[in-house]
This record gives sequence, C-alpha cells and structure tokens, in this order.
Amino acid sequence: MDEPLGALDKKLREHMQIEIKQLHTMLGVTIVYVTHDQSEALTMSDRVAVFNNGGIAQLGSPDDLYNTPESSFVASFIGENNTLEGKVERVSGKECRVALHGGGSVAALAIGVAEGAACHVAIRPERLKLAPASNGANALAATVDGRIYLGDHQRLLARLESGQLLTVKVGPEATMGNGEPVTVSCAPTDCRAFPADAGTGGSISKTGE
Repeated sequence: MDEPLGALDKKLREHMQIEIKQLHTMLGVTIVYVTHDQSEALTMSDRVAVFNNGGIAQLGSPDDLYNTPESSFVASFIGENNTLEGKVERVSGKECRVALHGGGSVAALAIGVAEGAACHVAIRPERLKLAPASNGANALAATVDGRIYLGDHQRLLARLESGQLLTVKVGPEATMGNGEPVTVSCAPTDCRAFPADAGTGGSISKTGE
C-alpha cells in the first residue's frame, strides 16, 4: 500500500486506519505500508523500517523506534523531539555527562558517544517536566516563550538561557505567561546522547533482524 490514505481528511483517515488494521487481522496477510506520516507509521505497524539516504536507519517495533532510537536521525524523525547540542564531559557505564552549548549540563544515556566528542541529546517533549528537579534529575532554567493550545494538552515553548527553544507537553490547565521563569527537568534515563556526526547515513541497523 503506497500512501493509500494521503488524500483523506483527518477523521476519515483515522477511521480507515482502524479498518485496514481489522482487515489485516482478519486476512492474516502481510501488508507493506508506505507512508511519510510518522504518526500513521506508529499506529499501523507491527514493524517499522525508517529509511535514510537509501538505507535502513533502524528496523523494529513502533515502541523500539519511539522509545529507544539508535541514532539522532531516528529520534528526530519519529515523533516530536527536542535536540540539545553539547560535548561529552565523561562517560560512566551506560550514562554520560554532557556540557551543553551556551551553558548548563545534563546526564543522559550514552549511545555510542566518547569522552570529549560533540553530541546531540534527544529528549521527548512529554518527558520534560515543569517542576523542581528531584534526585538524579536534570534541571535547566528557562523562560516561557509561548503556549500552543491543543485541547487535551498544550505545547509550552521554554527558552533556555542559551537561546535554545524546548517544547514541553503540559496539561490544558497551564496558564503561565510569556517571560515567566520556569524550571525544566527530566530524568537522565529519558535523555539519549548520540554522536553529533551519526544518524545521517543509511547503514543497515541490526535491530529486528
């Protein structure tokens, strides 16, 4: 199926996604489904192949791709993502400490990074919290730069002292105004540090083989 729902409006598209999944279960056949809609890929698939530059960047379940991306490309391509640039100060076991460009530092899971190397730190918006840091959490000072209301939640734009803009998913009841100071925090296990020069190639991933 090559983008079969691309021309449909949102409600009909979502209805047809359910219809196709039910047909897939009833018929018990393999369906190869091509789409440029990342949300649709996660909704429809048992296994997803993310292509980049003609090669498979990662192959796995929707949960694998969203929660444990193997490169900064997959992290940014699948779902919403915040990316912080920095330099690895030290690596200790599965975690590393990253000095961010413009000031501040965070602890993150080390995904193929080495001490002294430039890196990208990926953080999902729903993993960021507007609250004082708890034990072991990363905390960054920021100011509110805007809110986007989406009904069941809001996307809050938080600007760090470095000028970097982060997207934070907050509840619909949030009322903080522009310029208000906030603390953005997250657990180290919710941050993934990737080599800055990785994720652009099309090498075949071993995940799911």
